[in-house]
Amino acid sequence: MTALPLSRTPAADDVSSPVADEPVALLQLDLSDPVEAASAVYRQVRRGRRVVAVACGRADASARLAEALDAIGVGAIRPAPGDALLGAGVAIVAGSAAAPDRSPAPPDRPLRIALAGCGVVGGGVLPRLLADPRFEVVGVLVRDPDKARDVAIPAGLALSDPAALLAREPDVVVEAISDASTGLALIRAALSRGVDVVSANKQAVGGDLPGLTALAGNAGARLLYSASVGGGAPLIETVRRAAAQGSIVRMEAVLNGTCNFILNRLAEGGAFDDALTAARDAGFAEEDPTADLTGLDAAAKLAILAHEGLDRPLRIGTIARQTLSADAVLPAGRVRQIARLDVASGRTGVAFEAVDGDALFAVLPDEANALRVTLADGRVFTATGRGAGRRPTAESVWADLEELSELR
Repeated sequence: MTALPLSRTPAADDVSSPVADEPVALLQLDLSDPVEAASAVYRQVRRGRRVVAVACGRADASARLAEALDAIGVGAIRPAPGDALLGAGVAIVAGSAAAPDRSPAPPDRPLRIALAGCGVVGGGVLPRLLADPRFEVVGVLVRDPDKARDVAIPAGLALSDPAALLAREPDVVVEAISDASTGLALIRAALSRGVDVVSANKQAVGGDLPGLTALAGNAGARLLYSASVGGGAPLIETVRRAAAQGSIVRMEAVLNGTCNFILNRLAEGGAFDDALTAARDAGFAEEDPTADLTGLDAAAKLAILAHEGLDRPLRIGTIARQTLSADAVLPAGRVRQIARLDVASGRTGVAFEAVDGDALFAVLPDEANALRVTLADGRVFTATGRGAGRRPTAESVWADLEELSELR
C-alpha cells in the first residue's frame, strides 16, 4: 500500500501559515497493540497537529507503527539519526524496549453503545468495542440477525427493530447503516432522547445536517460524523480549521473512493464492468453502487462540507451531477470525479474533469479522497487520505467515540 499524507499538506500555491507554526504532539506509544498506537497518532493528526511518535516495547516497534498507520492512510517518515524530526506530518522514532506503563484507570461506568449496522464499517468497529472496557455493547441492529457475517455478534445482542435497540437505553448510538432513510430516522430518534450519536452515514447526515444539529442542541445530545466524509481522511476537520482562519471562497474535492478506483482502472485501459467488479471485490463499492456512480454520494458529502465551512444549508438535490457508466463520455487525460463549490458564483456540482498537472488530484491512489479549500486571502488548505474501506472509516468512527469518552 502507498501511505497517504493525512495532515494538511501545503500545495504548490499554499501561502498559509508555515509548518513551523503548527502545533506538535509528542507521543510515547506502547507497540504491543499497534492498532491502538496508530489510533493515538490519528487523533492528533486529524486535529491538525504534527506528531513525533516514540515507538516503544519491541525491537521492530517503529516498523509495526508505520505499517499500522499505513493501513488507515496516515503517511509517516522514519528519520535517520541526525535528520530533522519536525517536518510536516508524522515522524516515528525508536524508543525504549520497555513499553511505557500507562494503563488507563477503569471507568466508573462504561459507555453503553448501541451499534446500528454490522457491515463494512460497523463490522470494523464492533470487535474493538467488545475488547475495550470503556465501552459496553448493549445491542447491534441488523436486517437479519441470523445471517452469517465475517464479524461475529455475541449472543443476545443482534436486533432487527430500531425501537428495541433504543429501548436498551444506550449512552451512544453508533450509526453505520447503508440506508439513508432508516439511518436518518434512527439518528433523529436517538438525539430526541438525549442520546449521543456517532454516524458514518453521509446520506442521512447530509440530508438534514442543520436540522440534526439543532435537534442535538435542544436535547443536550452530541452528534459526531467525521466518518461520513472522507473515510479516514480528516476532510471535515480540515474545512473547520480553514474556516477558523478566514472566509472560504472555494472547495474542490475528490470525495468518492469507488469512482476514483474505477477511473484509475479506465485510465489503464480496463473495461468499466471489470473495474466495478474489482472495486466491489476490494471492499470500496457497495453491492448497489448507484449513489457512487450518479454522484449522489459526493453531493451528500459536499453538502456536509458546505455546512461546516460556510454555515449555510446546501440541499443535495440542488447540486448538479454527472453519472459514471460504461457509456459515459469522459474528458481526455487523467480524470477525476470533482465536487466543487464556488461561493462567488454560487455554483455547485459533481462532474468528471481532467486533472493533468494538478499535484493534489492527478496521482490519487485507488480509494483515496482529497480536498482543497481556498480562503479569500489566497491561503489554501489541503488534505488527503483513504476515503473508503473498513479500516480507515472505522478508525474515524473510533476517533469520534474516543472524543465522547474523553468528555465524560
